[in-house]
Order: sequence, then C-alpha cells, then structure tokens
Amino acid sequence: MPGVCISGEYPEFDKSGKFVIPTGSSKNGNNNQKEGPSSCCPFHTDHEVDRLKREQLAREQGRPVYTLTREDESMREALKLFQAVRDDYRTADYGESFNWDEIAAEYKKQLIKFNHLPPRELKTPEEPLDWFAVAFRSQRRKDCDNVDLFDADKNAYEEAYYATNKSLLMYWYTDLDQDNNCLASCVWTDRDIARSVNTLPHHREAAQLSAGSYVHYTVDRCRIQWDPVNSTFKISPW
Repeated sequence: MPGVCISGEYPEFDKSGKFVIPTGSSKNGNNNQKEGPSSCCPFHTDHEVDRLKREQLAREQGRPVYTLTREDESMREALKLFQAVRDDYRTADYGESFNWDEIAAEYKKQLIKFNHLPPRELKTPEEPLDWFAVAFRSQRRKDCDNVDLFDADKNAYEEAYYATNKSLLMYWYTDLDQDNNCLASCVWTDRDIARSVNTLPHHREAAQLSAGSYVHYTVDRCRIQWDPVNSTFKISPW
C-alpha cells in the first residue's frame, strides 16, 4: 500500500505511476529507508520572517489566515503516521481505510509537546474539534503523462501550503493500482481556508492539466472530528 505523506522533499514519479521515494526522513526516522507502506516528506522549513510576510500578504488579499495553535500542530505531527489499513483504500470509505486509532493516540501525545502554543478558542474543554479533509479519487487514462500530472500537483500543493501559512496539515498521494486507480488526500485546519486556494495560479494550472487525464474522478469532503472525552476521531461527510 505505497503512499507518500507530504506535510520538502517530494518523491519522484515515473511514467508507470510508481513512486521512487527519495532518500530522506521517513516516519520511522530511518534516513535510508526508501520502501514501505508509507513515507513522510515534510515541506521545506522556512524562516519565521517569511511566515509573517505570507500572513500579512494573505490579509491584504482578503484571504483567511491560519495562525499556529496547539491542536493543529499536534494534528500535523500525528498525521505523519497516516497510512492505509486495507488494500482497497483507493476506492473504499475514507473513515474505514486508514489508521485513525493510531493517529488518535499520537495526537494525544503531541498535545503535551505543543502545550506552549495557544489553544483553539473553545467554549468548553469537552467541545469537539474539527478538521477538513478532501479525498480525490480517480482512475487515470492509460495514455496520460503521470510525471507532468504529479509535478503540477506538487506545485499546487506547495503553493497552497505556503499561501495559507501552513493551514495544509497533510497531503497524501498514492501510486496507481492495477486498474489505474489513485487516491490523493489532504487535511486542512479550516474548510474556508481550503476553499480559498482554488483561485491560486498553480491550482488553476493543475486543474486544466488534469481535465483530460482521468477516465473518471470523485471528490469526497470529510469532517475529521476529535472527541476529547473518548479520545477518538470520527470521520463523516461534510
């Protein structure tokens, strides 16, 4: 079940639709690991000054702005464990296809690590927390250029990550199965921020390129809700 969790260094993508995972940090911390069910590639770290400049630019352009919170940064780290738990995850139910229990346990640990950050504004400590997920399921045409498509996707999501001041917590991308099915999934701190990236230049370019690349595709929008009382995630349509 190969997939890449991009949350810097992107994998290479050959014309057959298979990943060539770069040497770099994996979720197991092994810098030489190139194979496995899932690898995590963090976006390039940037300077705090650059982050503040982007935040100011977003405000000037009237776009919603993400600011660091304890819960969101804990979720960003926990999602580095994201991986499929069934073979048909490219087409199966999103809530039943991934290791949400493992992610929930890691999220609780990360809350302690990020205790120095300001929390989300909640009415009560028992109030559920929501994150916004998109699952893009597609069947590729056999004659489409997978390399160009992946490069366009990479540019669009790096653009989104930086333009929203890192509101994009995770981007997870699979290779193709024997029927050319693929799944790309992203998780955001906020639904309105996620919607705001659709007008960005690289996102428009990727949409134009992908128009003739698929036999068919569907887009599922999901709510990832944290229940602080039971320490579990609930996945539901949004």
